[in-house]
Amino acid sequence: MTAPLTATQLAGLAAGHGDADTIAVLRGGQLGRRRLLTVAATRACRAEPLARQSLELLTRAEHAAPATVAEALAHPPVTGWTRAALDGAAGPTYLATLAAAAAGRAGLTFTLTLPRPADGVLALPTVGAATGLRADDAVRLRGEAGTLRIDGGEDDDGVRVDARDGRLLDAGDGGIDWQPARRTVPFDAAGVLVDDQDPWRNCYHRPSAPRLDDAGAAQLDRLAAGAGQWLREHLPAHADALAGLLRSLVPLRPPPSGNPVSATSRDALGAIALSVPADAQTLALLLVHEVQHTKLGALLDLVPLYRTGGPARYRAPWRLDPRPVGALLQGAYAHLGVAEVWRRRRHEGTAAAFEYAYWREQTTRAVRQLADAAELTETGRSFVADMERELRGWRDPVDGPVEAAVRDVADASAVRWGLTNLLPDPHEVARLAHAWRHGVPPEVGRSASTVLPATARPALTLDSGPEAAVRHRLLGGGGPSGSSPSDQAYAAGNSEDALAGYRRRLAADPADVDAWVGLALTAHHTGQPAAAGVLTHRPELVQALSQTLPDADPLTLAAWLAQPA
Repeated sequence: MTAPLTATQLAGLAAGHGDADTIAVLRGGQLGRRRLLTVAATRACRAEPLARQSLELLTRAEHAAPATVAEALAHPPVTGWTRAALDGAAGPTYLATLAAAAAGRAGLTFTLTLPRPADGVLALPTVGAATGLRADDAVRLRGEAGTLRIDGGEDDDGVRVDARDGRLLDAGDGGIDWQPARRTVPFDAAGVLVDDQDPWRNCYHRPSAPRLDDAGAAQLDRLAAGAGQWLREHLPAHADALAGLLRSLVPLRPPPSGNPVSATSRDALGAIALSVPADAQTLALLLVHEVQHTKLGALLDLVPLYRTGGPARYRAPWRLDPRPVGALLQGAYAHLGVAEVWRRRRHEGTAAAFEYAYWREQTTRAVRQLADAAELTETGRSFVADMERELRGWRDPVDGPVEAAVRDVADASAVRWGLTNLLPDPHEVARLAHAWRHGVPPEVGRSASTVLPATARPALTLDSGPEAAVRHRLLGGGGPSGSSPSDQAYAAGNSEDALAGYRRRLAADPADVDAWVGLALTAHHTGQPAAAGVLTHRPELVQALSQTLPDADPLTLAAWLAQPA
């Protein structure tokens, strides 16, 4: 079997981009996959005549206008519907509306009778939605000469719309309202659907927003235009990828914090879901993050990069929970794009320089983990090696205080992750305690710790304690409200005072995670780099040993563990 992509194309993708031919292969792979899934889903619904009629109509439309059907099948929620239909959780109505949209654009004449939707809303994918359908009537969809008519009863002449752009042509007199689909044009003339109507758009970690009002739609359009312009000027390869792969934007409800969120789903590749941010540059960042997920998801549908089913045991530097290899790869690839955005913005000030250095460092740490992952295929290893090579080429300097703050935050997240998720082998802890008591050099195992089950993990958050004080001092002046005197001392550069404070805190509470983080960070600045290394990479072992040897100083224990065997 011929590989769908050449080694050069795979290397280009691994570097974070992908040329036009590569993007075309990814797009073609998604179209072929949806064709197969649509046929399989129709067969799963074969007991219902509407399924057969809809597939026949879609086939007629393809004979008349192949590009029109390809556009319909490129609609991202189609994948989610096919999966649900194959699982017996969805009927053929969605297929009927998809076929009607394609056949209407192809100019075919047809009639389909559909059951009335329970909520009285019938969405025609990429065209719009009819609302106010009556409860006691079936719905008729009729196509003729490039128009679609939707009616809900014998005495209802319904609404008539243009199948190409969703414009209302005839409002009828039956009380049905029509809401046309909206599009925005950030990257090419074809535009991107603003999908706030499709019933299968809800496949993300946050609920989708209801239909945007006119002001909200206009705001998103302005921001998309600005984001597209910025990407064309600064990151044209990402703009090209978005032009080739992005089919719809799905508005999400913003979280309580008000911070912008975004998401993609393997059940809707080609869609990017997001809460509408405040400015175009933030939207550009969200789009790059999610188009990276889109590219990698489309690639994984063509080329296996890892064996599935492995345990969640890897540390994603931007999360506290252990991740399986596939999730770590997705996160690393997405943040490769995030780091590149900030690389282009790093001259905008200290905050932008920090974001660039931070995401470069954390993505590098994630990729180094992936390089050692046993689950990777041969192609996956090559892909990860090319990612690492790309990151090594980013030598752009940032100010010393920024570099120091980034190292603190990155090391702190490693300490927190170990204390949150790892349990050292109790036999190793007992053996090391015995060696300590008898003055014997330690022999530290390299893979003795196991991942705790989720129910046994303490509830912690990223970026508190000393690293939060460091970040706040660098970017916001002073320290965050409520930070401890030892954290404030560390952020101010008073390492000896901070170290004494962290030692006192651990003597009072050996489970004080912020104090363990502070101990690891201050060790770097008090002439004990070997102890700092152990505290950063095996904090759970030092903590467990300290609890077994309560009279021993934790930093002295870490320095002892750092001795060569």
